Amino acid sequence: MDPVNGTCVVLHRVGPDRAGPLDSTRSDARGRYSFKYARTGSEDAIYFVSAMHDGIAYFTPPLAEGKVSGDDAEITVFDTTSGHVPMSLRGHHVVVSAVDANARRSVMEVYDLSNDSSVTLVATGDEPENATWRAHLIPDATNFRVSQGDISAAAVSFTKGTVNVFAPIAPGIKQLSFSYSLPANAFPLKLPLEKETGIYEILIEEKAGNVTGPHLKEVDAVTVDERNFRRFLASDMPENSVAVIDLPPPPPTRSIDPRFLVAITLVLGGSMVVALAQALRRR
Repeated sequence: MDPVNGTCVVLHRVGPDRAGPLDSTRSDARGRYSFKYARTGSEDAIYFVSAMHDGIAYFTPPLAEGKVSGDDAEITVFDTTSGHVPMSLRGHHVVVSAVDANARRSVMEVYDLSNDSSVTLVATGDEPENATWRAHLIPDATNFRVSQGDISAAAVSFTKGTVNVFAPIAPGIKQLSFSYSLPANAFPLKLPLEKETGIYEILIEEKAGNVTGPHLKEVDAVTVDERNFRRFLASDMPENSVAVIDLPPPPPTRSIDPRFLVAITLVLGGSMVVALAQALRRR
């Protein structure tokens, strides 16, 4: 790797009490930089260093206590491209909740995207065809929200059943996480894989139901936030394969016979008349 001279490097602090840059400097001819700082305020605060290169921000991992140097303080920057780069899907995780009071299920999907090149992929515009990465959801998906991950909500759009990522994707693995809801009658749900997937995991919050697909096998259940999920796992899922999540329908709502409502109304009305008559007699 070649050193980058004269790059602006910024020390940051992010904590529950306050957040912001603390200091800045420029890298020397050997790409080196240094800061001296004291940790203050909340013990939960984290400190890290960023650098801008070709308009893209790159970061160190959170700085540990004491002196930090070498790989732990190194910032690797890359040239950018808007052309084709080899991208692979290292992992795809799907979590399906139980049916809620509105007869809907919430679904969370987490993608581990891997840029397998030596350049950062950047978008050329804000139209879906210019996105750095895309995925398709079924048309019934609503309440789309980007969850915590390496890609912020501001860099993701959801249009006509398509998730579009416009964030730069540097070499290495970036995690994208989002959630949405589906009507309970959307199941059985077919999930086609658009790319070969290294690790494919599906969690369902149902004792009944089943998940099928190439290489998918049920393994030990897991508990997340005190909720129990059955777990189905596969490795090296081939491109264009289909996983099917078959879950039981919600219990039917009992319809009330209109004649019963009329009878109840007459009984209540009669009781009120009797009570009123007795009150008048007491007067």
